[in-house]
Amino acid sequence: MYKILIFVLLLLSINGYGQSKNRLQPDSVYANRKVKKIIAFLNSPKDLSEIIYFNPNGQIIRKVKYSASYNRKTRKRKKIDLISYYKYDSKNKLIQIVDSTIYLNNSFDINNTYFYYDSIGRLSVSKYFQRKFETPLYVTNYNYLPYKTVTIKQNDSMIIYRDLVEYEYDFYVFKSIGYTIEPKLKEGNFTNGADTSRYQYSDYKYLQRYEQTETINNKYNTKGQLISSYVYQTFLIDRKFECNLIYTYYSNGLLKSIRGYVPEFFKYEFYK
Repeated sequence: MYKILIFVLLLLSINGYGQSKNRLQPDSVYANRKVKKIIAFLNSPKDLSEIIYFNPNGQIIRKVKYSASYNRKTRKRKKIDLISYYKYDSKNKLIQIVDSTIYLNNSFDINNTYFYYDSIGRLSVSKYFQRKFETPLYVTNYNYLPYKTVTIKQNDSMIIYRDLVEYEYDFYVFKSIGYTIEPKLKEGNFTNGADTSRYQYSDYKYLQRYEQTETINNKYNTKGQLISSYVYQTFLIDRKFECNLIYTYYSNGLLKSIRGYVPEFFKYEFYK
């Protein structure tokens, strides 16, 4: 008799579409409408996902992300998974994000992202540090004319993750190309008496490169608002994903919902 034991390889990809990349609007939109808080819901208008807090300049100062829910019971027992604090300098430039993270084993730790600017005040590099490690886990370089970002993760001298993201109007994502290098999956057998188990394991002696590509065909209305995004994504060896996202807005121009994959809904509170 065979018992199938499969250890699943989880690839942590920035390209995941549990939530849309283009779900926020420019700072000027929030500042002009005096937005104080966004309350975001995932799956249904009752399923709280995230609360985003803003200063009067339309800049994010805090994010609180909540655990996913799968039924009514888990919806009532939602817990905070992540709290992020955004710090700015005297010129209102973002210089640090502090993440207070709860890990799978219920341990608590702090992650930090630091932002650096060039001689003319443009964002040039950001570095993400996990827990107390002195080497950044991810480094992102920002390029202009046209605006794009390149994020890498290194293991010693080897780049094991790379993601090039291109933007429209210096804000909305429309293309992403990258790869990850992961240990090759192999199969083994384990026999215990009359039972034989087949399992998969990661062989770190052999590495395999997995390509990731994503194109997003964005469409805008005459007001410059994003109204739809056709997403086509390939990843791993032969996996594909595609969907068409539809954006709706309140009469004041703030994003109301995103539908087409996992629906998102947004409510707002305002400064007086």
